[in-house]
Amino acid sequence: MKMNIKLHATSDISPHVAGFIVDQDGFIFFKDAFLFLSPKERGVFRLLLEAWPKVVSKAEFSKSIWAGRMSDDALVRCITRLRCSLSPFKLIRINAFYRGGYRLTILPEEVAASASIVSSSTIHARPLDPEKNDPALIQACMHARQLLEQRSLEAIDRAELVLRNTIASAPDCVAAKLLLAQCAVSKINYGADVNRSVIDKGLTMLEWVEGIAPQTSGLQSQIGHLLDCKWDFHEARLRHKRALAMFPDDATANLNYGLHLLIEGAYSDAVAVFRTAVELNPFSPHLAVMLARAGALASGDVNEAVTLARAAYLSHKDSVQTYLYLLCTLATKDPQPEIAHAARHFARTRATWALASGAVSYILARCGDHAGALEIVEKESKEGASIHAIYTAALLSMGMLEEAMTRVKKAVACGCGSLPIILNMPENLGLHKHPDYPEVRLSVFSRVANM
Repeated sequence: MKMNIKLHATSDISPHVAGFIVDQDGFIFFKDAFLFLSPKERGVFRLLLEAWPKVVSKAEFSKSIWAGRMSDDALVRCITRLRCSLSPFKLIRINAFYRGGYRLTILPEEVAASASIVSSSTIHARPLDPEKNDPALIQACMHARQLLEQRSLEAIDRAELVLRNTIASAPDCVAAKLLLAQCAVSKINYGADVNRSVIDKGLTMLEWVEGIAPQTSGLQSQIGHLLDCKWDFHEARLRHKRALAMFPDDATANLNYGLHLLIEGAYSDAVAVFRTAVELNPFSPHLAVMLARAGALASGDVNEAVTLARAAYLSHKDSVQTYLYLLCTLATKDPQPEIAHAARHFARTRATWALASGAVSYILARCGDHAGALEIVEKESKEGASIHAIYTAALLSMGMLEEAMTRVKKAVACGCGSLPIILNMPENLGLHKHPDYPEVRLSVFSRVANM
């Protein structure tokens, strides 16, 4: 599959002519109105303004803004926040170029209408969050973000500790509360034993943020994703729709809605949403895998699944996730000992993708290494019940239907987690043969419309 990334046209109108000015200290103004941006957002926007009409490469962002220690996800998150901060300026567009970087475009038809923007209180007198005034809060939140970007359970725990201490000293810190709620989401995604009370606490924090800053970028999407995690799918759908109406160019909002559509079984719609997310963030291997997964579910064809998985891997050859997903699809189509040998290397890989053990156990089981698969399953059984179901595909491949259903029932009893998506995966269709499956499915999907 060839990635469909468009080369966006630019215009002849420079940012300076449109009204954007960078002063000698690096601060940015629009027609004498000071723009309140975080340091990273300001640095990225300054590079885009100064480079116009050229593309700013990832390497240049890393060198100039992150001192050479930038991750792709860090840049994408910053671009997403910058797009949201600049959303009132309809004359601006930030285009992504796959493996290239980003470029600023000024839309000619909107320049004439830009005069009214200056007087808008959301731009000129935008309220400052406490963390934008206190250097210590800024550093604490930045440190927590960096820990979350490491994508390991240990790093999430450390981020949570930093954020709890931050909130204890600054109860009104919006960024810290958003990040603490994100910790709950990350724990679920990366395999921690999370119960509904943890999710409810995250939702309580987000509702507090909504009460004082309802337009906060990412807020509605994060609420929707937490509601999906506690299986309140109807309310989650409303939040996802609201998030995309407010911030259609937010890659994470598109990702979270795509995951919701997988729960609903709306696979073709999920493909369209994930494709948008990939276009907004072409540097994310996770998005590439989710687009491939949705495409495979929509087509129902194992050969197409391999084609899509191979395209995702070729786009992100350094990613454990894309490689293991390709091995999974190859094992599904034509299980061979060579595939199992390639997967064994990642049996203990958790730092980059905490749920890798589920994929590895499935590959080994499909390729005939039942002893190796069972070793992984039994070793990981000490983990929380909410993620026991990630080993269902391996158990089903070995004909262990009763054991697979036992694990699924334990996950059902938790009432939260990633089980809804797991049940819809084709490698778990064998569960339908169990007499208790209809009751299980009703327990999980009772709050999905038309399910």
